[in-house]
Amino acid sequence: MKNLMKLAVSLAILGSMFFAAPGVRAQGPLQTGVGPVIEANLGFEYIGQQVPSAGSVSMNGADAGLTVSVTRRFAVRGDVGYARAGDVFSSGHHSDILSYLVGPVYYPTAGHHLSTYIEALAGGARVTGATPVPSGGQIQGFANEFAWAGGGGVEIHTWPSLAMRIGADYLHTQYFDSTATLQGQGNLRALVSFTYYIGGSRGR
Repeated sequence: MKNLMKLAVSLAILGSMFFAAPGVRAQGPLQTGVGPVIEANLGFEYIGQQVPSAGSVSMNGADAGLTVSVTRRFAVRGDVGYARAGDVFSSGHHSDILSYLVGPVYYPTAGHHLSTYIEALAGGARVTGATPVPSGGQIQGFANEFAWAGGGGVEIHTWPSLAMRIGADYLHTQYFDSTATLQGQGNLRALVSFTYYIGGSRGR
């Protein structure tokens, strides 16, 4: 009887170990923490510069930036852009805008192949130009003042670590009008750039 009891207890222990084993194997290894997604972008920009009391100027240049994710939907972006136009208003002088901005970015959608974003950036812009005056000649110089931009766009994921970004925004800067008074400029900006992901991709 004692031998039978020992055999029953041994079988119960072995059975419990056998049935418990699949649950242990199914757990898999523990995951370590995942770092933030960092995006480095470089590309081209077009600005339709609105010169106070003078008209519009088409400018072309380059844009570069860095975006660091806070969550899957929110990130912080730093952006530097430079655009230039030559011989504005037949003055023989150029005009350019150097902008340096930073601010939050929100991603309404973040798919494997396509992501959309909305950004609100603020910082400064150094603007040069040649504003015509009614008496003839131009007002030349530069203004390095507060600037901001707001807009959005899409990121097309061409490779796991590479994407193409197409966006547009309203870039507000300041420059002199024909009375040498600083006035706001409501510029429209279009951007096309290539984005490289460090530490994963936006649509992962």
